[in-house]
Amino acid sequence: MDEGSSGPDILEQGSRSRRPRLPSPRWRPSRGASILAAVTLAIGLAAGYAAGHGQGPGTVAAPQKPAAPAGFGPALTQNPGTCSVQAGRDLELGIAVTNQSGETVLLESVKAVPLVGGLLKVLSWRWAPCGLDHDGTVPDTVALGPGETTWVTAVVQPLVACPGPAPLQFQVTYSVHRHQVAYSVNRQKSTVNLPGFPDLSAVPYSGCPTPAA
Repeated sequence: MDEGSSGPDILEQGSRSRRPRLPSPRWRPSRGASILAAVTLAIGLAAGYAAGHGQGPGTVAAPQKPAAPAGFGPALTQNPGTCSVQAGRDLELGIAVTNQSGETVLLESVKAVPLVGGLLKVLSWRWAPCGLDHDGTVPDTVALGPGETTWVTAVVQPLVACPGPAPLQFQVTYSVHRHQVAYSVNRQKSTVNLPGFPDLSAVPYSGCPTPAA
């Protein structure tokens, strides 16, 4: 096309020249195409409004994570496995307990509870495994960090020849230390009933049938 010409470009093909076909002055888009364009425009505007509404310039809201429940369930749990030692006529019966919370737990006291009367007499308890030599070093309380484990042992005297059917439960009192502000500690005291020994049929005792392996 010559410089300054306002007419349409002329395409050369071989020796012939032809002008491009222009839309007829009466041409209009189809009704379906008009509806599709309107719907696309509406969706684009709605998406843009939702992305930018209520936010400052250049900021994107981070997704919110649900808050973890606090104080759900007891902090202490009983581990599988027990210990037992016969000392004269007495029995030392121990269980392992674990701090399953995310805070430090202070173990304060234990109450060994025979669930059937007339079978066992509770003599004492201590924070130690069965058979520990009594050298005066057993602590009165034990502090357990998250995930830590310790033993608690009750000393009982059977009141029957064979204490096999006797169940013994452990009631542990503890406090959870929660740091609220600097140099401030909130102690929340709780008590949990641990199953202990459902019965003593698996505990060796002189003069009684040997427990099944």
